[in-house]
Amino acid sequence: MTLVEDAVAVLGRLAEELADRGASKLPPERDLAARLEVSRATVRRAIALLETEGVVHRVVGRAGGAYLTRTGRGATPTGFEETVGRRLARDINTVLGVPEMLSAQGFTGHTRVVSAAAVAAEPAVARALELPRGAAVTSLLRVRYADGDTLSLERAYLRLDERLLRQDLSGSLYVTLRRRFGMQVAATDELIELTTATESTGRLLGQPVDTPLLRLERVGYSETGAPIEYSIDLFRADRTRLRARSGTAGVGR
Repeated sequence: MTLVEDAVAVLGRLAEELADRGASKLPPERDLAARLEVSRATVRRAIALLETEGVVHRVVGRAGGAYLTRTGRGATPTGFEETVGRRLARDINTVLGVPEMLSAQGFTGHTRVVSAAAVAAEPAVARALELPRGAAVTSLLRVRYADGDTLSLERAYLRLDERLLRQDLSGSLYVTLRRRFGMQVAATDELIELTTATESTGRLLGQPVDTPLLRLERVGYSETGAPIEYSIDLFRADRTRLRARSGTAGVGR
């Protein structure tokens, strides 16, 4: 597929999801180009093709943009309907990075690294990584995208290794740790709760204050049980669902 064809496919899915959520138009071309890592000209050509397909109609001017031709959810919901729009199924029974999950489920993923630095461990971080309070650790702040729209915000902490800060951190952290440093995250402990976006997290996710978010607090362990990673992920609740599997001995797979 060409870059334009790829962009048409991604923006077409995004338009469908936004329409299901009641939005009226696509994000600005500049934002879409940054999310898809293509030029604005490519985005403009993709939107033009979507217009010929009747997915959007473009309006020029101060209030212009690519407006969706289909909006709203239709009938009044009862509250028990199946969720609309494509959502990442976050499987809590497996140890996978977000990029691997997105790829496996047919999403086009992208990561923006907001910051990567050595910092002093706060008490919660030091406890999770079993380090002295104030010890130096690696801190990463990254925004995850799925099909051109924000999906999650991740704050990760790891035992300090200056070499990690020299790596490309826009992909899977677990893959980087395994391939570059021989460190395998073999098991995780996760706590999941509902929270809402603050002014700062909402700005990074491009969402209003008080937008519902799923907060996943995680400690990743090596095969010997040593803590490797302490992370707090904030997933948009309108773009994420959780998948779990349970059973008794001798039942299921």
